[in-house]
Amino acid sequence: MLDRLLEKAELASRIVVWIGGGLLIFAAFMTTLEVLLRKFANWSFGGADEIAGYIFAISTSFAFAFATLHRAHVRIDALYLRLPQAARLFLDIVGFLLLGGFLLLMAERSFDVWWNSFENSSVSITPLVTPLALPQGFWFAGMVFFFFVFALMLLRIISAAFSRDWNRIAALVGPRGIEEEVEEEREHARAELKREQALKEEKEGN
Repeated sequence: MLDRLLEKAELASRIVVWIGGGLLIFAAFMTTLEVLLRKFANWSFGGADEIAGYIFAISTSFAFAFATLHRAHVRIDALYLRLPQAARLFLDIVGFLLLGGFLLLMAERSFDVWWNSFENSSVSITPLVTPLALPQGFWFAGMVFFFFVFALMLLRIISAAFSRDWNRIAALVGPRGIEEEVEEEREHARAELKREQALKEEKEGN
């Protein structure tokens, strides 16, 4: 059951990451357009930097879950690779718990910020006069989503520990190996080749 829930969480995190990526691209185009307008037309529609900041904060908070599920956080493993498996497994679990604790502290602070803005009806001191509780609410929601995923992973780790399934724990929180990254790139390449072949066959059929 936990594995099925983790699969659904991975799918949800993938969707929100794609949405966040799209919003970041939108923010980049918007910022570029405003810079060009200021340069060549001496005019600005205002608020591009503010909106880009909101988008960056929200997309980042939602990306925490995806990065954790895919073990994409940066690690320095020069010493780690020389340790025995038991020590590496211990460090993996400790690192995972420390990551959760750090983001729990961030979530607590983000809730305080959001609640203060909501309670006081705070607005930004910009031409947009944005109700700050709105973007901060999405920012905090990303933190909540991360902790839902973190709790699922923690329960699965505990379950695997009771059944002595150390390989499953390593697959959940261990660093990505070179072989795994190469295989993922191969999967992407095969998918791209299939897509190109389908497009070629479609053109030939027409």
